[in-house]
Amino acid sequence: MSESRSIVVALVVLASACSSEAGESRAGSDASARGDAGVKPEADARSAMDASAADSGAAVCGCNGKADCAVWRDVYVTWYGYNDNSCGTEATHGCNDIANPGLGPKMHMGATEGAGTYDDPSTAASSDTTDPGHVYEASGGVTLRPGTLIYNPEVQQYFIMEDSCLECGDEYACKLSSDDTDDPSPPTSCQVGANLHIDFWMGPSNAAQPASLGTCEDNATLGNPYAGVGAVVVNPPPNLPVSPRRLYGNGACFTAQQVSGDSCP
Repeated sequence: MSESRSIVVALVVLASACSSEAGESRAGSDASARGDAGVKPEADARSAMDASAADSGAAVCGCNGKADCAVWRDVYVTWYGYNDNSCGTEATHGCNDIANPGLGPKMHMGATEGAGTYDDPSTAASSDTTDPGHVYEASGGVTLRPGTLIYNPEVQQYFIMEDSCLECGDEYACKLSSDDTDDPSPPTSCQVGANLHIDFWMGPSNAAQPASLGTCEDNATLGNPYAGVGAVVVNPPPNLPVSPRRLYGNGACFTAQQVSGDSCP
């Protein structure tokens, strides 16, 4: 299954998370998530997600939709870790430094892989005003400020925006900073504020096996600069499905199942 199909199926599970409100069988949504018989084409899956959310009164945001909660689609989803954080190019920063420490339920002082639950989220980075010329990303009436929780259905885990991502800010602003060595120049059709990009922390907590970490990050990436295909929930409800597991460790990568074609990792 393609990466975009995987995320659509995951979002069907997200939208069906409150089975009693939506009047649907949770077993049926679990079967779809596993890739069992009856998985719908992508367009039908999107329609099912929207219909389920509407039936539950959640509009666009899972079980308990709120005014400050929104599903962001067409997000460029990337991953980073200890070996390729700022310390690789900037001697003034440590390998797990974050731009906005001390926020959220665990008040992280450095980049952290938590349990992935609502109360113990892992680190995420995005456009941040600590980088000159950048603003916080916003879509669907919701702004992704430091301390904001994010649900990533690709891995079924919660994250907290607490770090700065230079590339994310450049793509959102349609610019290319001198320190941005990963992005191409913005296309001539680039629209300021249209390119959403979130960088999620995968770990580890020390300099271990950088080659396999890079491979895991690449396999988990959804989209390309200025062409995101992933989806996330910003300011999510607390009761979405969680798969509490290490995303990377000792050379093992959560994407092994996803890469082999299973619908949900």
